[in-house]
Amino acid sequence: MIIRVSEVGAVVIEDHDLFTGFHVEAPAGHVVEDVAALLGEGARADGGQHVWIAADAVRHWVADLATPEWEEGFSEMIAYARGRGWMDDAGTHLRAHLEHRN
Repeated sequence: MIIRVSEVGAVVIEDHDLFTGFHVEAPAGHVVEDVAALLGEGARADGGQHVWIAADAVRHWVADLATPEWEEGFSEMIAYARGRGWMDDAGTHLRAHLEHRN
């Protein structure tokens, strides 16, 4: 799953049903704090190369595409992330690597 954010904060989810990869793509030159701000309340920066994304924000962004099978796959992805330490202590946010595009 790729969370693509534009210069103005428009969010597009690509490969919404690919649960084996999870990252954020943003325009070149944006630091992680900028990207988290563009993503809104469902995101926060970690000061490095990762953005913490609220699972509820992901569900909101894919609401029109979500099916019971999607929810099952996403829940399995969350469980996997939790086991790898890629969930915050509250269990609400997933860690996503930030990648830049030109």
